[in-house]
Formats: sequence, structure tokens, C-alpha cells
Amino acid sequence: MSQKIIANIAKRQTRVAILEDDCLIELLVERGKRVTGNVYKCKVENVVRGLDAAFVECGLEKNVFLHVSDALEEEPPRHKMRRKMTAFPPIGQVVHEGEEFLMQIVKGPLGDKGARGTRRISLPGRYLVLMTDTSEKVGVSKKIEDDAERKRLRDIGHEVCPEEFGIIVRTRAQGATKEDLEADVRFLTKLWQTIKGRTQQAKAPELIHEDLSLTLEILRDVFSAEVDEFIIDDKITYDKVLNLLHNVAPELRDRVHLYRDDKPIFTHYEIEQQIETAIQPKVWLPHGGWLNIEQTEALTTIDVNTGKFTGRNLEDTVLRTNLEASDEVAQQLKLRDIGGIIVIDFIDMDKRDHRKQVSAALRKAFEHDRMKTRIMHITRLGLVEMTRKRTGESLSQILQTTCPCCSGHGRILSAETVAAAMEREVRRLVLEEESRIFHVLATPQVIMEFIGPFGEYVDELEEELNCELYSRAEGSMNPEHYEILPQDTRRGLRRVTRRQAGHKLEVQPEDLLRIPEMGLVGCVDGLIVYAPEVSPDVAEPVMVRLTKVGNSYARATPVGK
Repeated sequence: MSQKIIANIAKRQTRVAILEDDCLIELLVERGKRVTGNVYKCKVENVVRGLDAAFVECGLEKNVFLHVSDALEEEPPRHKMRRKMTAFPPIGQVVHEGEEFLMQIVKGPLGDKGARGTRRISLPGRYLVLMTDTSEKVGVSKKIEDDAERKRLRDIGHEVCPEEFGIIVRTRAQGATKEDLEADVRFLTKLWQTIKGRTQQAKAPELIHEDLSLTLEILRDVFSAEVDEFIIDDKITYDKVLNLLHNVAPELRDRVHLYRDDKPIFTHYEIEQQIETAIQPKVWLPHGGWLNIEQTEALTTIDVNTGKFTGRNLEDTVLRTNLEASDEVAQQLKLRDIGGIIVIDFIDMDKRDHRKQVSAALRKAFEHDRMKTRIMHITRLGLVEMTRKRTGESLSQILQTTCPCCSGHGRILSAETVAAAMEREVRRLVLEEESRIFHVLATPQVIMEFIGPFGEYVDELEEELNCELYSRAEGSMNPEHYEILPQDTRRGLRRVTRRQAGHKLEVQPEDLLRIPEMGLVGCVDGLIVYAPEVSPDVAEPVMVRLTKVGNSYARATPVGK
């Protein structure tokens, strides 16, 4: 399996794509300054006892959330971390308003929530992580499964671990020598001394240490002998990468290449199209099944469907679809960088053996995920609860924004609902306003519902309320919005009322509203025009003559009849 890292460096953003056999498996985007991993000298602004947390000022747009479990200077035992509600002292005994200390950001801001921080600072290197809150503690990544290799790395870790520090040996340290780990320790302890020196001269709130940029972070955490190429389209970044590799991994320098083609690098490697599919909610499985991925502020739900796939029998269809879904779920969560609480709704399986197979396949699919995951057992209903470490915004949150029409709900009010609201508003205004003339604006679909199939609804409403309604369609309006403007005289409606019976006008194909059972229906300068004798399936402009012009609509016949 070939693996490539493609880095696109631009003024507005940096994008790094990780490919396996030319298939996009991970995309990371950096816009502006990232805060995750940064170390600040901060000041406690307020202590909230009801949340057992404090809000800390460190110079970001929003204050940073500091839970009592993260406010302790030494890491609590695991059994206490499992019982966060009762295992810790009150937040008021741990930090005080106005207190200043060093804090590291562990989760970036998301939506309306600010970042999350910790007082226990850890500094990642190429092969290990230096922990400044503990002493003589050595851990080895759980993803290293070989017992002999774990023992070897743990022994080396005890030999190189400096006094008053702890270390965690990272997964990529498999096969690393004692000299490799010693070099990491020297670099990280020197970095810590630099941070402490800057802290003494700094005034809170102030940034003390900024973590690596996205490209250099990928170089540190992902780039290894298993990667065939690291291709960068920016000369300055390319030189930085080569200089850093000269000190930490000179044997990898010949795998780094500068992209010189005029064609955009992501277009050349056919990544742009894969990015477009990566933000769609629907994901097809190899044999016709599909996933539906929906993100909310609280959690992400993934629904598994058989779709077009049919196996030998129902049980076979369900099992094979769920097994395919297990692999695809892991790929999509990595690609979309989705974290937090995730609920997967697999298709119901009656046999316990089948549920065990799917659960095992799901766990195996996440073995190579760089983010920490925790997967619960699968229920009889096919539900799986899992968590995946989140450090910032997901891919869709970075690339997309909330829809101005639906405000993120994914659904909007129907044209019938909006038209009914317009009618209620007209009735209210007729009672409250002196004017008996109203200009009504909404989208073409809403106006069609408001005036009726051939204008009969608005005619009846005008007669009932003894008023004049001049309804006009405005395609640029929000589908849920409308305007009803009282007019003192018709003079203010000259532009609206200029059409008369006998006038000819040309209906362009882009003006058509596709309603096959009603013939040709067009929207010309906001006026709804009915021509029942003309087919709606026209591809060329149609010339019609107006036979009747009402306040809100017109009827027409094709020229020549």
C-alpha cells in the first residue's frame, strides 16, 4: 500500500491530505492561528462552584474552561477520573479568582463553546511525550501490542526519563533506539526550561509557547519510513521541512519533494473531488448499502442502511452490510475528523455471534486511528456508543457554515406553511392599518401557494377583506421570509401594476416554474403568468399575450391563438 502526504500551502489556509493508494483517508485544514497545544500564562477570571470549574483569561476571544479535574497540578488516579462528580475537592479549594499560572489548551473552541485547558502541561516529541506534572513515571502507547517491544521501550524509558518528569513512549517509537529517545528528551527538557524562563518575565494573559504549524505537526506525528512521499507546493515550507529533518530524521529527506507544476496540487492528485464527497451526509458502501452521517452540537449519529444490497438471505444481507459499514465508519470519522460522542445505528441483528463479529470489526477498524477512541458493546437494537478524542472543529465545521435559511436544522418551513402565515398577517394588517392596498413579497413558490393554482385564493381573499393585494415573487428572498407593505395609493405601485391585457411578453426558460398539470407557469418581473395552453417542457423563450391581468397574477395565451 503506497502512502503519500500532500501539503497545499496558501495565504488563506493550509491543507494537508494523507493518501493511501491515491484514496483520501485524512484531510487536515489550518486557517489562521491554531490554539490547541499552546501554553499560556493565564489568570483566573471567575470560579463557578456550580460547575466545579473556572473560566480563565488567556488572551483568546472567549475565556478558557478549566474543570477541577484539569485544575489539579498532578494527574489524579484513574479510579478518580471515572468518578468526576465526587472524587475531587471543590474547585474553590484548587484555584482562586485572580490567580495566575501556566495552562495548556487541550481542546480548541467549537461553536459557542470556548477552548478547554489543563494545568498539566505535556510536550510531544517525535518518539515520546514529556509530562511536566509527574516524576519518574513511564508509560508506553497501548497501540504497541508486541509484549517484547513494550518491555524494551519501557526499560529504555526508565533509563532516559529525567528526574521530576514523566514520559509516554509514542506508537511511532517501535524500533527506535535509546539514542533516538535520548535526543527527544534533551530537546523537550530544553524546551520546558525555555517556557519556564519566558513565564517569569510574562504578564498574564500572554502566549508563552506556540505549538507547531499544521505541516510541521504532520512531519512530527505522521511522516515516517512507511510514507513514500511528502509533497509540498511551497518553497519556504519545503525548506523548513528539510532543515528539521536534517536534525531528527536525515534518512527521510529524499522522500520530501517540492511540487513545481502550474496545475493546483490538489487538482493534480484528484483530491478536490474527494473533499466534496467527504462533507456529504450520504456515503455509499461497496455493495449498495449506505451510511447517513448527521452531526449535531451534542453528538454525531450514523445510520446504516442496506440500500440496494441483497445477499443470499436476510441475515446474510444484514451481516455483510454491517461489516462493510464498520470499516467505512472508521474511515469517515478519520477523514471528517469527527470527535466527541458518536452513536452508530447498525441494522438489527438477532444472532449474538453476528453482533460479536460486527463489534470486533469496528474495534479493528479503529486500531490505526491517531485519535483515542472508546467503543462500547453493541446492543440488541444494533446501537453502538463510542467516543473519539476531539481537539478542534471537524472537517464540515471548517469547510461549511450554518445555512441562513434553515439555521442548521436541515429543514425549512414549507411554502404552504409560509403562505398560510402570510394570509394571517394580511388579515391582521387589514384590521390595524388604514390602508386597503398591500404589496406582498415572497419567493415564487410561496406566492404560488398564496394566490392559488389559478389565482382564485387571492381573489376570494380580496373580496372577503375588501382590500387590494399586489403579490409579487422575489427569487432572492429567504424561503421562510416574506414582506407585506401597506400602500397609501396605487401611485406607489406603478412599477408593479404596469402590465395590461393585450400586452405581449416573452417568458424565458429560466423564468418557468415547473408545474406540469398547470401548463406553462412563469414568473416575469415578479408577476405570476399562467398559460395553460402551452406545454411546460419548453427549452426556448415563449411569446405570450396577456388575456387577463389581476392584481397578483396574469393569464395568457400563446401568440398566434
